[in-house]
Amino acid sequence: MNGDGRLFGRLALDRRLVRVLTVVFAGVAVSTLVVYFSTKDTVEGLAMSQTHQTLGFFDRELGWRVREMTARIHLWSREDIYQLALEDSYLGMSAREEATRRMAARVQGSAFDRVFLIKSDGEIPVASNPDMEGRFTVGDRAYFQRAMAGETAMETLAAGRHSNLPMLVIAAPVRNKAGDVVGVLAVAMETARFGTDMLEIHAGESGVGYILDRNGLVLSAPSGMALDHARIARRLDVIRRSVERDGPMLFREAEDQRVLLAKANLETGWYLVLEADETEVLRPAARIAWMTGGVSLATLALVALALAALGRAMSGLRQSEEKFSKLFQVSPDTILLVDMETSRIVDVNETFTHRTGYTREEAVGRTSAELSIYVHLEDRERFYQRLHADGRVENLESEARYKDGRIAISSLSGQMVTIGNRRYLMNIIRDITELKKMQEMMIQTEKMISVGGIAAGIAHEINNPLGIVLQAAQNLAQRTRPDFRKNVEAAEKIGLDMGLVHEYMKVRKLDVFIEDIQSAAARASAIIRHMLDFSRRSESRRTVCDLRTIADSAVELAENDYDLKKSYDFKKIEIVKDYAADLPGIGCTATEIEQVLLNVLRNAAQAMATAAPPPAAPRIAIRIRNLPDRARIEIADNGPGIPEAARRRIFEPFYTTKPPGVGTGLGLSVSYFIVTKGHGGRMTVEAGPEGGAMFVIDLPTEGELELT
Repeated sequence: MNGDGRLFGRLALDRRLVRVLTVVFAGVAVSTLVVYFSTKDTVEGLAMSQTHQTLGFFDRELGWRVREMTARIHLWSREDIYQLALEDSYLGMSAREEATRRMAARVQGSAFDRVFLIKSDGEIPVASNPDMEGRFTVGDRAYFQRAMAGETAMETLAAGRHSNLPMLVIAAPVRNKAGDVVGVLAVAMETARFGTDMLEIHAGESGVGYILDRNGLVLSAPSGMALDHARIARRLDVIRRSVERDGPMLFREAEDQRVLLAKANLETGWYLVLEADETEVLRPAARIAWMTGGVSLATLALVALALAALGRAMSGLRQSEEKFSKLFQVSPDTILLVDMETSRIVDVNETFTHRTGYTREEAVGRTSAELSIYVHLEDRERFYQRLHADGRVENLESEARYKDGRIAISSLSGQMVTIGNRRYLMNIIRDITELKKMQEMMIQTEKMISVGGIAAGIAHEINNPLGIVLQAAQNLAQRTRPDFRKNVEAAEKIGLDMGLVHEYMKVRKLDVFIEDIQSAAARASAIIRHMLDFSRRSESRRTVCDLRTIADSAVELAENDYDLKKSYDFKKIEIVKDYAADLPGIGCTATEIEQVLLNVLRNAAQAMATAAPPPAAPRIAIRIRNLPDRARIEIADNGPGIPEAARRRIFEPFYTTKPPGVGTGLGLSVSYFIVTKGHGGRMTVEAGPEGGAMFVIDLPTEGELELT
């Protein structure tokens, strides 16, 4: 009974407590309502005034920033370097290099994402981001057309061609000395960057500030804040009415009543929008009312603070996850996230899909062994052995096989990470194929330098006995002449008739043999002289050169190429020479230009020899002409030609269409460097008149010479 009494006593106490709490709650509720309604209008007016001030500050800050950007680009457009960079000349090339450095320096630490120069046809020759150069044409953009018309223009793009993101572009005309517009200088900034600093507006837990264009496209929002673009588009009419009346608008969204205030920026035409729940705007009134609630309101305030802290912590965690996700996706190295328990891939970055050819759907859920990424499975076993032993792996070299069958040399690194309650492997794969090729080419270059020195030494040593052979042949011919007095005197002393000796030599063709010895010795001497001249290229200096002599020398060197590994015989190729008679002397390094011509001739000969079927009458035409400001060398063959896709990459280092072990991919790239960088000229390739390929080399006829 005592236990039952205590139980009923507690129940009675609970009932009384409930009644007391109900009365207290009712009193708190009544007093809260009275205070709330009495202060609602005042607090609402203060809140709207503060929102107006915030929005006005936002509008002024945005206008000031845009005007500053406009002033900067207008000032920069007057710099002479950009006018020079638009010229297609040697000076223009140097100016473009300086303009690129200047643009890159101005982008760093500034509000701009990129600075770029535009030709009058809309092509971009110079940009702070090198991957923009020559890839895009902006002739159809309004800002370009207005700038070419002579005014500083501004345009908001829904999607930039380089980043595919909303962009603000400001462009100014570039004028020449005569005041004519010859191009456009432009700066671009992602509109989303305004959200990283200007839109961090605290307007309650539900408050948000964002920027729209006139069509309702979201241009910028605070970092870490996700916006439903479709919902914003639906409230576009409300935003326009708020702009027209310059006042707040109320609208209902699901079960919530929201307050919206918008303003149109005069500089950009953008809509600047602040919105929040109506209850959030009136929260100060609620707090005043809740102060009369005593302990209940204090508890509620603590709960609200805890929730706010939790919200900030969750927001920070979300931002951290977003940063990690961005780094994961934009990394230039291939990254795989692998479940350590199942060894199956759970995620890959975009570099993986671009480089290997596998889509994300093809990779996720499978192992690296199932994808056949490892050429040698023992490399995979060695990687996991090191990982389990040390917890991480650094720079383990392995061969990787891509989806299309290409083999690449990779450097593998990995570390185990814990996400949640599971362990994962973060595997980073760096493609070092080009690095390995470069290392091999450096080693090969050192070998070739040594071989060149040895060849030069051998040539010197051969010259000595060759001179003796040539001298002996000359003496033999001289001392068998029947009309030479000393020969007759010596023959008479021993009773020999020089006339009969002369007839005997003709009958037995000894005189022909002597001429053959002289001719062969002279030809060998000429070959050795060419080898020595070619091996001295490191000592060469720019002098006045005759292109006809250089071309003939290159042809002669090519004809003496007797490497048994070559798949062609240059002597079976018809060489057609067409040299203009009015060719001036050209300031150049003779051995370097000779090397360029030799590389082109060898490539043409090998292409014709490996064609299927090879041409019946292989022919190479060398044409040299004098143009107004340059000399042009054209080397055309009647071989299989070069496909358009290969012509676009033919001068890239290490790019070759030859089988492995036949070509290094450096011959034409070195030739291109010699012509363009070393001599300020141009080198291009196009379809030949006879269906083959034609290389065109332009060398300037004016320039400073380094005479020795």
